[in-house]
Amino acid sequence: MWFFMITCYVMSAVTFVLLSIAFLQSFLKFHVWQADHVTFMILTSIVYSFTETLVIFFFVGTGVSVKEYTLEHHLDSGYHKRSIGVKREVYPPLMMNILYMIVLFVLVGAVDTQRVPAWIYYSLFVFCIGDYLRVKIIQNNCFRKNTQIILDMSGIKKKVA
Repeated sequence: MWFFMITCYVMSAVTFVLLSIAFLQSFLKFHVWQADHVTFMILTSIVYSFTETLVIFFFVGTGVSVKEYTLEHHLDSGYHKRSIGVKREVYPPLMMNILYMIVLFVLVGAVDTQRVPAWIYYSLFVFCIGDYLRVKIIQNNCFRKNTQIILDMSGIKKKVA
């Protein structure tokens, strides 16, 4: 569990750096690893997709583990209900951010071919980065709640900071 949670945090930071570089690259027209903005956005979209998929599977995996552990040890089903509550909190904003980012990644090509005005793309890009940060705050709170469920289930009397 800890390895995947730390990996989620590291990959989220990498994604934020890539998004920031891509945003600057769209204005300043510089190359990164000999890649122009459109090509770099493809890399960014792949890393973003991997990161958010990892986050989704983290919560799915820990939810399944909580359910199995409570059934095997005849514990209160409240732990599993809390785990479902965490997923209900994190999934809707995460899915909306994925949708926004998909639109952004498609629009980069439309702007490159001058089919869509650049100001629309820039506005959406700023919105997407802001929403990404908002979702990461929600995910952090959900990681903390999820960890607290695991600690409570195992009988460890410690509060997650």
